[in-house]
Amino acid sequence: MTPICKRRAIPLSATFSALVLSMALVVAVASPSAMAGTDAPDRAQAAAAGKTAEKTEGRAKVIAPNVTVITPRRQVFVARIPVSGTLVARQEVFVNTRINGQVIENLLADIGDHVEKGQLLAVLDKRQFEVQLAQANADLPRARAAVQQARDQISLAQATLKQAQTSYDRNLRLRQSGTISQAVFDQSSTALEQARAGLASARAGLAIAQAQLKAAETRIRSARLNLSFTEIRAPVSGIISARSARMGAVAVAGAQPMFRIIRDGEIEVEADVIESDIGALKPGDRAELNISGLGKRVGAVRRISPRIDPRTRLGKVRISLESSESLRIGLFANGWITTGRHQALGVPTSAVLSDSRGDFVMLVKDGRAIKRRVTAGLFWQGRREITAGLEGNEQVMLRAGAFFRQDDRVTPVPVDAGGLK
Repeated sequence: MTPICKRRAIPLSATFSALVLSMALVVAVASPSAMAGTDAPDRAQAAAAGKTAEKTEGRAKVIAPNVTVITPRRQVFVARIPVSGTLVARQEVFVNTRINGQVIENLLADIGDHVEKGQLLAVLDKRQFEVQLAQANADLPRARAAVQQARDQISLAQATLKQAQTSYDRNLRLRQSGTISQAVFDQSSTALEQARAGLASARAGLAIAQAQLKAAETRIRSARLNLSFTEIRAPVSGIISARSARMGAVAVAGAQPMFRIIRDGEIEVEADVIESDIGALKPGDRAELNISGLGKRVGAVRRISPRIDPRTRLGKVRISLESSESLRIGLFANGWITTGRHQALGVPTSAVLSDSRGDFVMLVKDGRAIKRRVTAGLFWQGRREITAGLEGNEQVMLRAGAFFRQDDRVTPVPVDAGGLK
């Protein structure tokens, strides 16, 4: 028989200890790889986030805001001056009475009537002047008779003088021959002197009579003139704009005019212009006006006042209008006077900015904003004249120039300036 080999028994405590030691070794070996497997995803995510940030930062440095730009262009600019004023008569004629204290007996014209030169407007009481004329006419024949009588006296005095001269000459010869006495000769000499004095007096009487005749004729002319003044007639043709005369009222010379006439019906605008603009005006400049209730009217500068009101700092300008029956004195008018037209470089008004140093525009050159000083001029139809500072080929920011500074990066977006204002 084969002998049976007997195995040695292993204690249980030794077996448990070996098992624990094996597990510890496995855990010790496996722990580094496990930890490495856990940290790897975190490091990958961090690296990816870093790359994304770098790309985002790169794009932020490259992208610049878009701005609308235009190119300046030459165009017509119209120089205009604003005006406002009132419609007035070009020439208003006052009609007054020339005699005092006469009652108005009749009125033949009223406000708005068209009258012709010499047309009868009113009649005053004329009885007083009719009496004066009748008296003057009655005095005239007497004055003429006095003149004739004075002439007859001259003829008589001349005849007396001739006779006295003849008697004196004869007595002078007789006295020289001793035929007559000295007393007789003295009498002839005295008679001669008296005849000469009588002729001089007769001539003076004629002068007085002639003066009285002229006075009588003057009284007649004066009475006729005063009588004519009782008829109030239009001195010019035109339209009656006012009437203060009333039936039964007493006419007073030098008081309020009985009538006012717009000569030839011509009405124009008396406009106010500020003192800084009035020097640019000249007679004949075209005016475009808007008259209250009538709409647009075209006129021309007729007269420019040489005086500026020291309180308002305004000057007066008269603007003639085309004749129209719809024009009325007192209507308000405002508008523009064109003083000139010229070609110049222009940009939209929104492109021109201002600061304490003056006007400027923002340009775009090589992707950067550039501040350019300019000299700006007229405004016209939404555009601004540029008289200095631009050549005409620049890219000018249209509206956003106030939001950028020198050398800011921008992306220009050109637009057609032809349709922009």
